[in-house]
Amino acid sequence: MTKMIRHGLALGSGGARGLAHAGVLSVLHEEGLAPHIVAGTSMGAIVGGIYAETADPRTTWRRLAAFVQDPEFLDTWAPFIAKGSGEDGPQGPIQSLVSSLNRRFMQIRTVTRPALVDADKLRRPLEKLFTARDFREFVIPFAAVGIDLIGGERVVFREGSVIEAVYGSAAIPGVFPPLVKDGMLIVDGGAPFRVPLNTCREMGADIVIAVDIPGFESSKHEYRTGLDIMFRCDALARERLDAFVMANADVVIRPDVSDYHWADFRCSDDCRLRGEEAARRAVPEIRAAIAGAYEQQWGWRSRLRRVFGGA
Repeated sequence: MTKMIRHGLALGSGGARGLAHAGVLSVLHEEGLAPHIVAGTSMGAIVGGIYAETADPRTTWRRLAAFVQDPEFLDTWAPFIAKGSGEDGPQGPIQSLVSSLNRRFMQIRTVTRPALVDADKLRRPLEKLFTARDFREFVIPFAAVGIDLIGGERVVFREGSVIEAVYGSAAIPGVFPPLVKDGMLIVDGGAPFRVPLNTCREMGADIVIAVDIPGFESSKHEYRTGLDIMFRCDALARERLDAFVMANADVVIRPDVSDYHWADFRCSDDCRLRGEEAARRAVPEIRAAIAGAYEQQWGWRSRLRRVFGGA
């Protein structure tokens, strides 16, 4: 008897850019390739969690669209976006000065306290977003992934409180306080576990489709301060690690969302559409990977028959 090949979807971190995940899910459903297993980190955990609860990409997007317009949620990200950027047009000298002072204020606040905002700034919007309160209410097997600051180990949430799990996976260090649980300090797993491929496989996925969102760093080539250089060195290390991890995926989908600021949730529709475009390009490769897994299964069966005999 042929074993059904189960394909999992590993959704990476990416802030507002990660809303491209919703577009990927929409196309996979259209093509009859809905995932059997989902694991996510940070925004990937938010999108993946809603999908695991609803098993419906349209409902997932409807809820996400409301979530990213929540005034409390938007208020958290406003300081990260330069005034006059995006829809508001280019910055003038006054806006540039205000943006510079705002960034300086954030830097000072970050080094004088553990987080820029209180945990409720993320918890309350998540409580509005999710109907499910326990993993047992999910329709599709799901895991949210974070990292323990103390032990440096991956933390995989697969049971218990949904809000706690997604908060821990999405708690960006320095922005939100860590989740304190079982002697651990859990934050966004986006550095070493940005796209949770291994978690998907551990949950039983035969094929893993990874959705890799571009990182937060800019592509600028001027490094005027020591802090700029430190950030760039950190970004290079993460890029190398990301390339190593992605090599273990069966299929990698990379939505082209680098044009959008990672904290600008006004670009949510555009990011979703970029996710759809990338997923459509990947459909033939996904079908080929699944077909190859079935062929490999039949190949092993044929070899076993030759060795042991029988039908």
